[in-house]
Amino acid sequence: MTTSEQHSLKSVLITGGSSGIGAACCEWLLARGYRVFSGMRSPKVDAVLQSRYGDHYQVLELDVTDADSIAAAVTTVHAITNGQLFALINNAGVACSGALETVPMPQVKSLIDVNVLGTFAVTQACLPMLRSSRGRVVIMGSISGILAAPGLSAYSASKFALEGMSDALRNEMKPFGVGVSILEPGKIETPIWNKALQQLERVEIDSGTLYQPLDDFYRRYAVTEKATPMNALLIVLQKALESAHPKARYTVGRAARLRSLLMFLPAGLRDHLLQRAVPVTCKH
Repeated sequence: MTTSEQHSLKSVLITGGSSGIGAACCEWLLARGYRVFSGMRSPKVDAVLQSRYGDHYQVLELDVTDADSIAAAVTTVHAITNGQLFALINNAGVACSGALETVPMPQVKSLIDVNVLGTFAVTQACLPMLRSSRGRVVIMGSISGILAAPGLSAYSASKFALEGMSDALRNEMKPFGVGVSILEPGKIETPIWNKALQQLERVEIDSGTLYQPLDDFYRRYAVTEKATPMNALLIVLQKALESAHPKARYTVGRAARLRSLLMFLPAGLRDHLLQRAVPVTCKH
């Protein structure tokens, strides 16, 4: 492929591209003819994708919590695309559950570093290229950034922050022709909550069994809650990337849309319904 041909491709940088939503988006983007830079903290090339898409697929070492790693990745993207990045998909993220009283602060700080500060830093570094191409920013939010359920205080805090970031950035970028959208999925077919619950098993806080029903609820959630098919998220991603006028936010999945309706209820009634649905502690 010639240099001019490389520069003519619509290029997308996605963070957290090694597994789950990131890996599915990466393959979908390649199939639609994009050039994909798949950012990963621990790079691992998918041999099948490399064989199928060649130079259209490039894995980058990208730790969203490390300024030098971000700078190096962005420098590589700039050189290959001649500074014409069409889209940034901020997908890198982690989850954790547990009552606010029990979640260890190092875990909270790590979550905020990845979900919030990492998204902020990578977006900031990519904006000059996105302005040049009048491109798109897509932020992977969550229904937990709209509706905060018991046991998700840290996770919801991070996803609510992304909602505010997205709203501000959308208006900052409008004069430059850059579209900004946030996706708000419920549970998608990925192992993210299984990983979160493995961390929950390792948490040792001196709270006895005070929040045992809450912890048990999220263990059941990871196993029994029906997940929204990945294809539903990819359909919405296409709208965010390719619509002439992308929406500010896209709620993904029937369950997420139903939960979003709770925000139209009075706070007292909403709290009552949440407390009935998500048992926090044993009744005394």
